[in-house]
Amino acid sequence: MKLSLRILALGAALSCAAAGAQAQSIYGKAGFLGVGVGYAHSLSPNLTLRGDFTTIGSYSRNGSSTDFDYRGKLHNDVGTAYLDYFPFDNGFRLTAGLGVRNTKIKAHARPSSTGTINIGNAKDIPFDGNDSANAEAKFPSVAPYLGLGWGHNIGPNRRAGWGFIADAGVYFGKPKVSLNVNQDLRNKITAAGFNADEEVQRQKNDFEDDAHKLRVFPALFIGVSYTF
Repeated sequence: MKLSLRILALGAALSCAAAGAQAQSIYGKAGFLGVGVGYAHSLSPNLTLRGDFTTIGSYSRNGSSTDFDYRGKLHNDVGTAYLDYFPFDNGFRLTAGLGVRNTKIKAHARPSSTGTINIGNAKDIPFDGNDSANAEAKFPSVAPYLGLGWGHNIGPNRRAGWGFIADAGVYFGKPKVSLNVNQDLRNKITAAGFNADEEVQRQKNDFEDDAHKLRVFPALFIGVSYTF
């Protein structure tokens, strides 16, 4: 997967580099999805083809879904090929692209100060080191991209040198959600008078509702480029 991400991010750059003497640039960026590096190649005064690779590594935080407290981790690696269109004689652009990504959110149950957790409608279920409740939202590996931004207008009449770049866009793709609860914890839910399968499914539905809000996944970046 990591190799395919880099191939997509750099494939357009390598093919364009062999095409001739059009203007080119390299760039770095940082923002909501981490940091990235990329290459851009002018096709015409109004069109730029580029590709980049972006990673956030792993970002962790505590959160909750309904009454389920968890410790969550976001992992995101994305390689994207873009086509930029400049409708005016300035840096404003419209962008369409296609990304190959390894994007997932994992959530591990986090007990309260009293050593209990809530799953679905099952409240205050004892939770200790022998128990586990783990959820994951995995996004599609191929995702269309649409956005707008500033910069990368490196047509033949542009000067060489440094420039400012910015992107605001979205990746599209509905995540697939799973929730795994070990048997010991299921037994505790049953002992508390609840149907374990129903409560686990109810909690999974809550996670799906939260995760599906990210079927349109934002991407916000600023950075610098160097045109040569």
